Amino acid sequence: MMGSRLDVTTVLLFIVVVFPGMISINVYRVLMPARPLDWTTAVLQGLFYSAVNFVPGLPLLYLLLFGRDPLEHPVRYFVAALLVLIVMPMLWPMATVAAFKSNWLRSQFKIRYPTAWDFFFDRCKSSLVLVHMKNGALLAGLWGPGSYAGTFPNDGDIYLEKVYGIDEGEIGEPLPNTRGVLLRKRDYEYVEFFEVTRSKEGNRE
Repeated sequence: MMGSRLDVTTVLLFIVVVFPGMISINVYRVLMPARPLDWTTAVLQGLFYSAVNFVPGLPLLYLLLFGRDPLEHPVRYFVAALLVLIVMPMLWPMATVAAFKSNWLRSQFKIRYPTAWDFFFDRCKSSLVLVHMKNGALLAGLWGPGSYAGTFPNDGDIYLEKVYGIDEGEIGEPLPNTRGVLLRKRDYEYVEFFEVTRSKEGNRE
């Protein structure tokens, strides 16, 4: 019986001191490209970010719960636990990423991206793309709102929402009924990007 109580206490302690930090880590990793998580240090990272989360969270707990019996106010305790253990750990990574991507912070600080590929596509606006294939062929397309580029560790894979014809080395008009092209990084040597001119922009739809 004593052992089972100890196990339950250990699980609850893990949830309280590590789980919020792990939520924050994974929310941040969804929003920003990141290297694979090193599980040998993941628990320590979870402890650190849980501590960061509890700095604003504990005053909130105090305001919600001070002087109240949990048996008399179970809903209030449930809401407090939900806010501190789940909601707040999700919100502050979102706020952090939004701040990092603001124009002011971008001009003041250099965000560390895993690869130049992630750096470029995180900031890239609509562009004409010229892909140099490994077989020597050229492929032209449009990188736009409907396109997608894989992030680290799957960087290099790219979907271009439209394919353009090439006329004597120049990017021409979109191919009829084009729905884009999917490229693996093993398919091409390198990629060039160009501004979308007004004439090309008029043919984007």
